[in-house]
Amino acid sequence: MFLTFTVIRFIGETLINYLFNPLFDLYTPLAMTISKLLGEGFIHDILIGQLINGEIDYFQSMGLITTGIYVPFAAVLPYVFAFYLVLGFIEDAGYLPRLAILVDNVMHRMGLHGSAIIPMLLGLGCNVPGALSTRVLETKRQRFIAATLMAIAVPCMAQTAIIIGLVAVHGEIGLLMVFGTLFIVWVFLGLALNKLLSGESPEIFMEIPAYRIPYWGALLKKLWIRVRGFLTDAVPFVLLGVLIVNVLYVLGVIEFVSKFTAPVITGLLGLPKEAVIALIIGFLRKDVAVGMLLPLGLTMKQAVVASVVLAMYFPCVATFAVLVRELGVVDMVKSTAIMVTLAFFVGAVLNLIL
Repeated sequence: MFLTFTVIRFIGETLINYLFNPLFDLYTPLAMTISKLLGEGFIHDILIGQLINGEIDYFQSMGLITTGIYVPFAAVLPYVFAFYLVLGFIEDAGYLPRLAILVDNVMHRMGLHGSAIIPMLLGLGCNVPGALSTRVLETKRQRFIAATLMAIAVPCMAQTAIIIGLVAVHGEIGLLMVFGTLFIVWVFLGLALNKLLSGESPEIFMEIPAYRIPYWGALLKKLWIRVRGFLTDAVPFVLLGVLIVNVLYVLGVIEFVSKFTAPVITGLLGLPKEAVIALIIGFLRKDVAVGMLLPLGLTMKQAVVASVVLAMYFPCVATFAVLVRELGVVDMVKSTAIMVTLAFFVGAVLNLIL
């Protein structure tokens, strides 16, 4: 696992530093020209966003053709590409069935069996295929537990990339707090659901294939299909999220909602009131929501609390739609209630501890 994430980080950072950032350096003069042609006003605020010290800041400007295209392509896509490349290699090498056997004993304590590790691993890339893969589990009880655990405590690679960008500036200890908290929640919630829900977990029964060297043609084709899925499914939601934020900001809606929810956001969670928009947009795309916290200059404590709450409190709309189909409306309502309650409880506890 350590080697896997080291490789993912190396590939992702290399692509960002040596491919995407140079490309956006070439794009910046064009964006500045468009900014000057538009002048100040509503259209400028929507397309370009706010200029920071007279320049475009791709993380802070929040324009449709600035932050809207930079975040999905230059900040998220490199890590998504790297994750699916490594995951495809592990799948085709024959390791996943062995991993399922290795974790079977642990997963039984959560009311699951070893095959449930597959939705968790896929969820690290994107929660949508993670939710779909809960079909490998035999009972409705297992599928409910696995889907709830994945939606609450397994951030997708796009969200993970933004969390790293938000929290890593404060050092590795901040990242340890975020992912350590999510892991603790994953374990204890699994144990609790296993005790509270009636039913049993059947034993695992699967074929263990021989190890093999992956066929690179098939591996690259699978990689392209998954990356294309990210580009067609995720990028439109990113652009929609940025557009909605800009419109709400210009109309003053964000300021009104921030004041209304200030007691919860600032009192319970210790976050600035502007963070409320991230919770609103989190339903569209969690990674975009975390990215919206970047311009707020959060302290390490605030960055950790905000990242954990956003990771836990609600799945993105695409995952939500899939989970409704897989679990049914009643079970999805139960799962959502668990998510929201736990998110604010854990966030408040973190705020007190830190």
